[in-house]
Formats: sequence, C-alpha cells, structure tokens
Amino acid sequence: MPQAQDEIPVDKLPLNRATGIRAAQKYDAAQIDKLEGLEAVRKRPGMFIGDPDERGLHHLVFEVLDNSIDEHLAGFCTKIEVAVHVDGSVSVRDNGRGIPVDIHPKWKMPAVELVLTNLHAGGKFGQGAYKYSGGLHGVGAKCTNALSEWFKVEVSRDGSVYHMAFAKGKTTDKLTVIGEVKNKKTTGTLIT
Repeated sequence: MPQAQDEIPVDKLPLNRATGIRAAQKYDAAQIDKLEGLEAVRKRPGMFIGDPDERGLHHLVFEVLDNSIDEHLAGFCTKIEVAVHVDGSVSVRDNGRGIPVDIHPKWKMPAVELVLTNLHAGGKFGQGAYKYSGGLHGVGAKCTNALSEWFKVEVSRDGSVYHMAFAKGKTTDKLTVIGEVKNKKTTGTLIT
C-alpha cells in the first residue's frame, strides 16, 4: 500500500462508477473550504434553490413573495403586488412593516443589508417577529439577491423611503434616503 506522501497516477485513483469521476488523491484539512457571505449560493445554487433552470428562477421569485406573505400572516400586511416587467425582472411590493433599516447593534450594518447579504440572518429565528413563516427560513431573499445580476430594495419606514442596490449578492449602492412618504404611517418593502 502506498504511503500518504506517495503520488498515485491519476489513472490509478478509484473511479466512481456512477459519475465517472476519479476520487481525489488526497483528502485532508487542506481540502476543506469555508465560503464567505453568499459565495456558497453562487457556487452551488442547486443546494439552495433546487434547479438552476426556470424552476429555480420561479423559486427565487417565490422566496421574495414568501416574505410578503409572512408579513400578511403576522397581521402587518394587507396588500401584496407582483409585477413582471418587460425586461424579465420581477417586483414584489407589500405594505408590511418594511425591512428594518436601522443599524444592527451587533453587526454594525443596516439590518436590511444584513438580511439580504448574510445567510441565516433574519427575523424568523424565534425572536418573536414572526409566528408563521414560509420560504427557506433565513436564506430565501438573500439567495435571490446572490443569484441576481442586479437586485434593488426600497423600504418605507419611519416617514422615509430608503433605497439599496446589489449585484450578484454584493452591495453596490449603500442604504440612502431617497424620499419621504406622504403619510408618515406608510410602511412597506419593494424588491425588484
């Protein structure tokens, strides 16, 4: 039997008959990788959305829609609009509470940026923000963001309209106030 440091010719490596792929010669800590942010979603989308075809595309839209439905089920949203645009993009608008825009005390970034760029960040993990929730429980809208050429969010909260933009899961436009709402009680989220 060869020693661990001995090189084995590639054609002598074990062959997986199902895939036709030869096993790696070496498997130790150096082969273990840790992906940051949404890199895992971009590298292996099927693990998160099932299929990288039109079914996966529909799944991405449903993940954003599920957030609006969760707001409705929680009793904070009475209207949800879905629009398909000429360029093939989709917008989901609701009149729910609006994704929080204040700076997160631990992560020191706007909460909207945190929940749209970090896996498993969200309000559905038992802090009482939601009694019911659908989707992928903390990976949904961020997967949509990660797999979108561009992704925009507008949040109406606290009398202001906030805007943020992303490309392939990375922030391109920081959170900015782009206007005021006519009625100070108007809240909601628009994601395109």
